[in-house]
Amino acid sequence: MFFNGRDRKQNSQPSGRRQGKEAISLISTDLLVTGNLVSPGDLQIDGSVEGDIHCQSLTIGPTASVTGNVTAVDVLIRGTHYGNIEARSVTLGKSAKVMGNITHETIAIEAGAVLDGHLAGRNRALGAAMDALPAMDGVADVT
Repeated sequence: MFFNGRDRKQNSQPSGRRQGKEAISLISTDLLVTGNLVSPGDLQIDGSVEGDIHCQSLTIGPTASVTGNVTAVDVLIRGTHYGNIEARSVTLGKSAKVMGNITHETIAIEAGAVLDGHLAGRNRALGAAMDALPAMDGVADVT
């Protein structure tokens, strides 16, 4: 097969990757994961997870259900979460249902979101704690 220089460069990008960023790990709507998840990158959950989650950025979609504690830099919840959240930035979308405490630097709560728990604002101390998280090699601890 023949390629010109432009085609070869475009085709050399691994599939599933966004240029300049790591790929997003996805738990699809038909998947149930039982166990802890650890990722150095972004995680999107549209299915169900029963276990703790540690990642850079977490999105819990409108069809998702998560039971477990979350530690992340950025968290966006549009689905259901049972457990505590510790993050720099937390956003609860209008369809979010959260049962647990949230420790945050910044938080946004859209009209319609449900929160059954306590909010604890933190300043830069939480940021230092997030930076002190152990290095993550992208290994999921699923049992």
